[in-house]
Amino acid sequence: MRFTAPLIHCALAAVILTAAGSLWAEPLGYSINSRGLDRDDQRVNALWRIDLSNGNAEYIGWTSFLDVEALALSPAGALYGADDDTNTLVRVSTVTGLAQPLGGAGNRFNTGLLPLDRKLDFGMTFTCEGDLYVVSDVEQSLFLADIENGQLSTVGADGALGSPITDIAAFGDQVYGIGVGLTSTGQTAAPNLYRIDLDIPSAELVGPLGPAAAPYNNAGLSFDADGTLWAVTDRRAVGGQDLPSQILRIDPASGIAQLVAESLIGLESLAVAPPSGCRARAQPSPGHAIPILSRGGLVLLSLLMLMLGALSLRRHLS
Repeated sequence: MRFTAPLIHCALAAVILTAAGSLWAEPLGYSINSRGLDRDDQRVNALWRIDLSNGNAEYIGWTSFLDVEALALSPAGALYGADDDTNTLVRVSTVTGLAQPLGGAGNRFNTGLLPLDRKLDFGMTFTCEGDLYVVSDVEQSLFLADIENGQLSTVGADGALGSPITDIAAFGDQVYGIGVGLTSTGQTAAPNLYRIDLDIPSAELVGPLGPAAAPYNNAGLSFDADGTLWAVTDRRAVGGQDLPSQILRIDPASGIAQLVAESLIGLESLAVAPPSGCRARAQPSPGHAIPILSRGGLVLLSLLMLMLGALSLRRHLS
């Protein structure tokens, strides 16, 4: 039994490495296919759970709305959306997919934006403070939402963003936006990444998404809990064809997108995680402590365990 200690050390290291690998697995995201080719009406305008690593989609359920095209997770993990068909902010069940208007079941057209048939094309994100910001790529405007009743208040002047931002995503203090890819007539619009200032408000160009991002209409944008920026792009009716949506990983520093996978037709919304990057911003860690279960901490702990196992094994063999 002289090899028990080194074997235990090596086994522990293997377990830790396995845990680290699972933590590094690509995240899941919620999305709604506002269009599609499925003959079952309840599988279009439905909530799906998307594996961002391969595009595999798990059906959750029909929303009961016809054009929910923005999604965001609150700090508490509740899923919110915006329906462009009725200009209604909704809360979406992650269990059934069913969407309910904020303020009650009969409170459709609850944003207060008139006329009622006003087309806006929404995107949205929660901040660390729990504020829900909404954008309109049609009006190039920013709004602040009342999550109790769905009312939207314009932030700054109408059209202050100055670019057709189709969705926004926040990580800590940083907010980014993705532009509309193609106009309604098929002309290139703004397939770019932008840095968004919520206070002014304004949109500053970071850079084009680049060649990996195929021509698309609208898009969904979201950070995962680790700060990786993801997008899904709606490629329906591109060049007269309904094409699968792309899943992209985007570099916030340059705007360059990397193609990861393809998924359902008509995905133009994405929610991956509640607001993240908040604790480090508000409560910086003192000294050089290793965060528990952080990537760096797991790697360092794994290396230490492997070294202990190797040293112990060497002693027993000598």
